Amino acid sequence: MRIASLFAGCGGLDLGFHQEGAEIIYACDNNKSAVECFNHNFGEKAHVVDVTTQEFENQINKLSKIDVVLGGFPCQGFSKSGPKKVDDPRNILYKSMVSTVKTLLPKIFIAENVDGMAQNYKGQFIEQIKSDFEEIGYRIEHNILNAINFGVPQYRRRIIFVGIRSDIKKEFMWPLISHFGKSRNGEFKTESDIYFEINLFNQNPIKLYKPKTIKDSILDLLDSTSEIPDHTFIKIKDEQQKIIKHISQGQKLCNVRFSETSVYTWEIPEVFGKTTLKEKKLLEIIAKNRRKKKYGSIPNGNPLSIEDVNLISDEKFTEENAEKLVKKKFLKIKDGKYDLKGALFCSGLYKRPNWNEPSPTIITVFDNPRYFVHPINNRPFTIRECARLQSFPDDFYFLNAGISKKEAYRLIGNAVPPLLSKRIAEEVKNLLKDSNTHEIKTVQTKNRREVSGV
Repeated sequence: MRIASLFAGCGGLDLGFHQEGAEIIYACDNNKSAVECFNHNFGEKAHVVDVTTQEFENQINKLSKIDVVLGGFPCQGFSKSGPKKVDDPRNILYKSMVSTVKTLLPKIFIAENVDGMAQNYKGQFIEQIKSDFEEIGYRIEHNILNAINFGVPQYRRRIIFVGIRSDIKKEFMWPLISHFGKSRNGEFKTESDIYFEINLFNQNPIKLYKPKTIKDSILDLLDSTSEIPDHTFIKIKDEQQKIIKHISQGQKLCNVRFSETSVYTWEIPEVFGKTTLKEKKLLEIIAKNRRKKKYGSIPNGNPLSIEDVNLISDEKFTEENAEKLVKKKFLKIKDGKYDLKGALFCSGLYKRPNWNEPSPTIITVFDNPRYFVHPINNRPFTIRECARLQSFPDDFYFLNAGISKKEAYRLIGNAVPPLLSKRIAEEVKNLLKDSNTHEIKTVQTKNRREVSGV
């Protein structure tokens, strides 16, 4: 397979295809650090170029005999972790991929984006993307794949677009799920989840492996002095060190949700200030009751008056008690009532995932413990640990490419897990083989093949 890759980043999507024997003919990204990292690991294949420029168009026009075009076009306009803007200019960068495919006429293209695209703006961008590629002669399918189902030790859902040139009659077969792992709470369900729930495996047994865990992937890296390349992290502040010592596995710093998974700021006096036993009780009463509908309809919680508090407490409180907590910045006044201060703690910070579970989605700021903390050690995840959780092999280097630690974390967080890419590449290879020498007997559903045995 001869590959051309757009929006290549450090090369996560490319690496899976490379591992399946593909030849990378051309790659590009507009970020210098991404290209430096890519070229350090793949050879001088990538160019720093903006895909909206004439320079890019000239580079594409020089290419020939490209079998596959890859592209993880930017996703910030759809991402759950950032502002969603229907008019974000990055939302239409896929059009550069459309023009590239129109020029190169590959047999197949693979495009990747965040799963939020399936829901944001009522899915209008998906229909537009499919329409634009169909107009230039490609059959389009899309699917949401979760990396956890393919042996990656991480919950990471991505929407994958597959375009097949209309003269190629073979159908693309989505990779078989190999590992169990349903979507997490709060995520919309995919066909894989329904597949697990109705227990189709009882009708046609397929062996599924247990999902890979953080421990499975980085146990040998507990010693942060290991000489494994990139096993290092950015030094953190003393205040952050004090906070994370109070966070246990499965917990997070979170004032506004009363739960065993929450650690409250008033439990960390060396950072947030001291409180008396009575003040702690008042804070806990508000934390426990603020989300009850009897106190209002604000989705994230409602303020309580001192009268409300005294009706449900065996100890009486005064306005003076509450005002002291306002001065200490634990409470805020809203419409003459009191609520916990700290909207930043709404969804939780300093999350410490469980050692024996898969990792949460690796994001671009894993260097900052304000977001995620190592399950065992009181530090952030190292660059190599993040790379492992993304399924990058240890001989894929970041710092040796001459980029900063901050950039290394960002590139890893933006990457497609190479192991997921490899599974997709396997099926692309199958599609490109001569149909006379490659026969597959399967029952095809939209999201998987069901076969007899593994």
